[in-house]
Amino acid sequence: MGPYVTLNAVLIGFFGFAAIYHFVLWWQSRRDAILLIFTLHCALCATLGACLLVLVTARTPAEGQRALDLRLELAALAQISQVWLLSLISGVRARWYVLLITAVFLTVAVTNLAVPLSGSVTGVERIFTSWGEQISILNRDAPSRWLGIAYALNLSINIFGFVCVARLWSSDRIGGVLVALATGAGIVFAVWALRIDLSGSRQPYGGAIHYPLWVVLIALQIARDYRRRGDRLAAAQQRFRAIFDQTFQFIGLMSVDGTLLEVNQTALRFAGIRAEDVIGKPFWETAWWMHSALLQEQLRQAVSSAAAGEVVRFEATHRAADGGLRFVDFSLKPVRDDGGAVVLLIPEGRDVTERKQAEQAVEESRQQLQRLADGLLIAREEERTTIAREIHDVLGQILTALKMDSAWIGSRVPGASPALRAKLATMSALIDDAVATVRRIATDLRPGILDDLGLAAALEWQSQQFEQRTGIHCSLRASVGYTAIDPVVSTAMFRIFQEALTNVARHSRASHVIATLERCGTDLILEVHDDGVGISRDDASTSRSIGLVGMRERAQLAGGTFSISAAGGGTTVRVQIPQREAVAV
Repeated sequence: MGPYVTLNAVLIGFFGFAAIYHFVLWWQSRRDAILLIFTLHCALCATLGACLLVLVTARTPAEGQRALDLRLELAALAQISQVWLLSLISGVRARWYVLLITAVFLTVAVTNLAVPLSGSVTGVERIFTSWGEQISILNRDAPSRWLGIAYALNLSINIFGFVCVARLWSSDRIGGVLVALATGAGIVFAVWALRIDLSGSRQPYGGAIHYPLWVVLIALQIARDYRRRGDRLAAAQQRFRAIFDQTFQFIGLMSVDGTLLEVNQTALRFAGIRAEDVIGKPFWETAWWMHSALLQEQLRQAVSSAAAGEVVRFEATHRAADGGLRFVDFSLKPVRDDGGAVVLLIPEGRDVTERKQAEQAVEESRQQLQRLADGLLIAREEERTTIAREIHDVLGQILTALKMDSAWIGSRVPGASPALRAKLATMSALIDDAVATVRRIATDLRPGILDDLGLAAALEWQSQQFEQRTGIHCSLRASVGYTAIDPVVSTAMFRIFQEALTNVARHSRASHVIATLERCGTDLILEVHDDGVGISRDDASTSRSIGLVGMRERAQLAGGTFSISAAGGGTTVRVQIPQREAVAV
């Protein structure tokens, strides 16, 4: 076996291995168009090498004809892959030229299947080359004139290659040199093949001998790309660690079974531990959770829920480096792959101890203010009751005595002048007016009917007074009879009813009011509905209305709830108070 056959046999193995290797790279990791095209190019070169071996060892014209036709078809396809590689590697986007070359050489390959463009083989001759190797030389007819056009386009590809070298040179000197060498060698071997096909030179084809330069070029491209990828990955990891470790939040990375894979420095410094103390352990067995078996079980359930695709959030406590417990807002978020499957979990936590302390302080302050407000309401109601009693008892007695004295005086002066009698009559009328005024003031301060006959009777009396005063029809349906109701509850219900009717008279422009008082279990429910214009949502939720705030505070003082809404063409006030949970005075 001579050197030409040996060289082509080596190239077959070389290009075959290169095709398989680059196909694996394309399939498994890169999915790069250059790798796919180069895989096809190497496969064509390996097949072309095998075809040349058949050519130089052919014994019959038929065998030589098949090899000669296949050689032209493979060479045409190799020109297509070469022009695409040149365009992709250099970045020269001469799309019209690339598509033209693709169309022309595909036509050449297909046409050669029907009409041998290289000519018909008439005989096979065994000769010795100048280096002493015996090979077969084909005797054939003149080739088609279209073959010359194909060679001209082949030379244009090499010229295009030097254009690509000029583009590539500024960014990749080594790549530019390799493309230039491969293109120059391509010109030499194209001219060599042209002499054989058109001039009848009795030499073997060069074939794919110069294409190993392309393998070296692609290998360098891959190596540089991997290096750039490694540099980018290292930079990205450095940026990730900078963000990951410097954030104020506790952040980690877990597998779906709860094993801790990564944790940031913020979480480690908080607990005063090292990464090796917790990495690789079940998250619930780390220092943040070991102080509470209840929290450990809650975390196990949260991991199961997050592994199923849920986002879990709850408040926990973690033991800090100083040994104290801190409040933490903790959450678990699933990370999904492209197929939607949960592959990782991200635990996050934020130290909210200061916020919790502030919330507790605000809540304590609110409760203190609430107690103060409740105390003021109770004190005011007690003061109203006392004042009403004093006015009714003391002033009422004084006015009654004056009434009796004025009557006594009138009976003792039968011969009094008309002016004196008129004066006594006026005095008696003024005393009657004063008695009525005292009774009205005492009733407004604390209606005695509320204490004597109960809540239902007091509401009925108030609705009648409202109708007489405003002319707005007011009806009350009460299913609660005279039963012992806690004074705080009855007072709250009565005052809320009073304020609701006052609001109807001032704002609603209603013509009818319907009130209901009923019992639901241990709760008393009072509803007041009018057919007026209805309260707006903003007015219902505002805190600037003293009347609404007062009604809400009275309901809360009695342990109940208050709501106001516009529905059904008017406004509805609803109060629900548990009778047995009233606040004692």
